[in-house]
Amino acid sequence: MKIVQLHCHVTMMQNSWLTESIIANPMSVYPEYWEKRSSWYRTMSAGVVEVVLEDGTCGFGFIGGAKGTAAASLIDEQFRDLVLGKSVFDTELIQAQLYRASVFYGRGGLTQCAISGIDIALWDAKGKVLNQPVYNLLGGKTRDRMRSYYTGNDPSALAEFGITDMKVAMPYGPAHGEEGMQKNEEIVALARESVGPNGFIALDLYMAWDVSYTIRMFERLQKYRLAWIEEPVSPDDYKGYREIRRSVNTMVTGGEHEYTLEGFRRLIEEGCVDIVQPDIYRAGGITGLKKIAALAEAHHIKLVCHGVGCPTYHFLISNDPHVTPFCEYLDIYRGAAKEWVLSDDPRPADGWLALTDAPGFGYRLNEKVFRDKTSVAAIW
Repeated sequence: MKIVQLHCHVTMMQNSWLTESIIANPMSVYPEYWEKRSSWYRTMSAGVVEVVLEDGTCGFGFIGGAKGTAAASLIDEQFRDLVLGKSVFDTELIQAQLYRASVFYGRGGLTQCAISGIDIALWDAKGKVLNQPVYNLLGGKTRDRMRSYYTGNDPSALAEFGITDMKVAMPYGPAHGEEGMQKNEEIVALARESVGPNGFIALDLYMAWDVSYTIRMFERLQKYRLAWIEEPVSPDDYKGYREIRRSVNTMVTGGEHEYTLEGFRRLIEEGCVDIVQPDIYRAGGITGLKKIAALAEAHHIKLVCHGVGCPTYHFLISNDPHVTPFCEYLDIYRGAAKEWVLSDDPRPADGWLALTDAPGFGYRLNEKVFRDKTSVAAIW
């Protein structure tokens, strides 16, 4: 079944707690960018790849990175011509060729986000052609539902989804000094109170801390029984990851901003993380994550995808529960637009997330947001 059309639909993302509240990030070292991420990230745009097959079947794939307009340009200028005419089942070939064709300017970042969107769209189309959910193409479900944890800064939302486990986006880093450390502790204390004695608390540090600050902050917070600390330093600081992991008695996780198999090999083989966290919209889609999961399983560490959405959940539910034990629910709608670029976005109920048996990923393009130029919820 040949691919006859490839489009990239783009619309703007709306600001939310993810962009407008104080959340530690790589730019937090500069005072003018403390208050909100939108001050430096500027305009966020959502991109969705659509592939159309010769029988009219359409598949859709979200592009990571929140720079859909830039990814659309890349697809228009180069990638489309390399995909058209190939079989929808040639996902390995297409991914390899797109990577090789962009290696001289890419090797990660925006190029991998675009490649991921294309790959996800192809898997969605394959499922529809075969009239099977994508998880069946990956070997079938290994369980009927997955336990979810909540990512957000509003502990009151836990009851809405019946979740008792929470990952907190920490607001302050080294540039905020002792006062910032105190405020960080207050937030973690509130989270512990909200989840109770048995729920887990994880900290999302979004590349904002350094080795010494992370160790000092952990010493201050360990009484709250942290499940893990996530992405404490720059993605390139493998040495820093190892030093932190040796110095704290909780798990260290990362991988949200790794893009290639080689990057994940280093994270895993060099002993940087206890849980690896690829983002399916950045690290090669289904085709890329299959290889990362094999690497994680061979090294006896767990894989918990960063992010939300049907492709993420289809991938996780098709793996051994020992390797992918639960999923993240990032609350992209709180304090923001309720619209998303794709329909039928699964959300947890009573702490669990379940999937339907609809073909492909079970979603449709939300044509309204592109036709009316409606701003959609933000996702990082």
